[in-house]
Amino acid sequence: MAEKEEYPLGTPQEHALICEKHSSMPIDFICEDCEEFVCTKCVKEDHKDHDWDTITTAATLKSRGLLKTLTKIEEEDIQQIDENIEKVSKQMKKNKERCKTEASRIQRQYDAIVEKLDKVRNQQERELSDSLRRKNADLSQVRSSLEEKKKKVLQSVKSLKENSSNMTDISLLKTHRELTKLLSTKNIDIRMSDFLPKYECGNMNEETLQSMMGQIIQFDYEKIVVAETNSLQCGNKPIELLKAIDEDTCLLSADLVNVIQLNKQSEKEKQFRVIAGLRDICVTDNTEIYITCWMNKSISCLFPSGLISTLFSTDPLLPKGICQTKDGGLFVTLEDTETERYEPNPHSRRLVRHVTLTGDVIHEYEFQGDGQTRLFTSPYIVKQNGNTDICVTNWTSNTTGDLVILFYAGSLKSVYSGHKQKKEFAPTDLANDRHCNIIVSDKNNSTIHLLSPEGKFIRYLLTENQVVQPVAISLKNSTLWIGDDYGGGKAFSKVYIMQSYFFLMHEHQSS
Repeated sequence: MAEKEEYPLGTPQEHALICEKHSSMPIDFICEDCEEFVCTKCVKEDHKDHDWDTITTAATLKSRGLLKTLTKIEEEDIQQIDENIEKVSKQMKKNKERCKTEASRIQRQYDAIVEKLDKVRNQQERELSDSLRRKNADLSQVRSSLEEKKKKVLQSVKSLKENSSNMTDISLLKTHRELTKLLSTKNIDIRMSDFLPKYECGNMNEETLQSMMGQIIQFDYEKIVVAETNSLQCGNKPIELLKAIDEDTCLLSADLVNVIQLNKQSEKEKQFRVIAGLRDICVTDNTEIYITCWMNKSISCLFPSGLISTLFSTDPLLPKGICQTKDGGLFVTLEDTETERYEPNPHSRRLVRHVTLTGDVIHEYEFQGDGQTRLFTSPYIVKQNGNTDICVTNWTSNTTGDLVILFYAGSLKSVYSGHKQKKEFAPTDLANDRHCNIIVSDKNNSTIHLLSPEGKFIRYLLTENQVVQPVAISLKNSTLWIGDDYGGGKAFSKVYIMQSYFFLMHEHQSS
C-alpha cells in the first residue's frame, strides 16, 4: 500500500487559529505590547489602547528588514554567542584548575595533620619503649639475682646430700638455716616491676576533626553586603557593653552598673542595676543571661524580673569576659589583681577557664604546649566558634591588643594583630557568624574586620565612613548590632543596627 501523502495539496496547510476567549473569532491581530496574538474583539476590548497591528501587516513589515536582521544575526549575534561559548569554556577550565588547586590544599593540610599524628604516635611509642626498657632492666637484675640464688641453693643441697652423715649437729643446723635463708623470697616483689603504661583512645570528635581539616567555603566574601537599617542615640556617655538578645532587642550599658533593655525603635523595655559592677554579659541560646561581676569576683545570673543571683565565685581572680560553650557550660576570662596587668610575672594568672554552670572547672587555658609560654597578657572578650575554636581578645596595653585563636584542645592556632591599619590594632569585641568567620571591632581605626576561621584577614566589613570607634558588637542571625565609644561632652554615643543581606540570603537558602 502506498504511503499517504503528508500534505495532500503539496504544501503544508496553515490552520486558522481561533481565539480562546471568543471561540467564534479567528486570530488575525498581534499586540506588540503584550506579545500576544488576538482577535478583532480582543483588540476592541482588552487591547484598544495598545500597540497592535494585523498579522499580515506585521509580517510584511518584518519581512522588509528580514535580510538585514539575518545578516546581523550571522555577523554579530552568532559571533557574540561564539565569544560567550569561549568565555564559558575558559571559565570551565579556570574552575577546574581552581578546584585542582583547592584539592591540593586539602591534601597538604591532610598530609600535615598525618605528619603531626605520626610524630605524636612515634612519641607515644617511644614512651612505651622507654617504660618497657626501664621495667625489664629492673626485672633483668631480679632474674640475675634469682639465678645466682638458684646456683647457691643447688650447691647447698648437693653439699647436704654428700656430707650430712659426717656433719656435726651444729654444722647441720647452720647449713640448714643458710639454705632456708636462700629460699626466702621476702625481698623479691616482681609485681613492683609490672608494665603499667596503658594506652587510652582519644575522643575522635567530628567537630574537632573538621576544625583540623578546615572547611569548604561555598561563597564569595566580596558579595557580603552590610547596610545600616537603623541607628539609636544613647546619651552622652560612651557605650561599654552591648549584647543582642534577638534581632529586635539588645542589652546596653554605658556605666557598667545600669543595664538597659532596648528595642530597635529606641524604646526602653527594662532597666536593671548591677551594684557588683559589670564586666561582660552572656545571652545564651535559651536567652538566659549570665554576667561577670568584678566587685565581688563572681559569675551571676540575671533574671527577667531584675533579680541577680550569684552562681559561683572566681575569687581571688577577677572575671572579665564570658560566653556560652558548645556543651552548655561557660568560658570565662580571668586574671589576678596582685600583679601588673600588662607585665605578668611568673606568679601572675592570665587564663580562660571552661566551667560548668555551678563553677566546676573542666579545663584551663593559660600556657602553650611547653607549659611556660603564656597564651595571654590580659584576656578579655571570649567566644567559642562553631568549629569549637576559642577566640579571645588579648590586650597588650591600654590601647592595643590582638586576637588569639586556640584549638579546643588548647594549642595555639593563630594570632591576629590587624591588617595594614593606620593606628595600632585595638580589638574591643568579636562575634562569629554561622560559617565560622570571625568579626572583630577595631576602635582605634573605626573599622570592623572580617576574618576567616583560621584568623586570616579577608576584608573590612565596615570602615570609618560607616562606623565611628566601635567598641561593642553582637550578631544575631543576619542582624549586626554595633555600639560606639563616641559619647562624651556634646557628642552622643550611637548604636548601629546593620543588616547583612549575604547572611540573610544564606539563611533563607538553608531553611
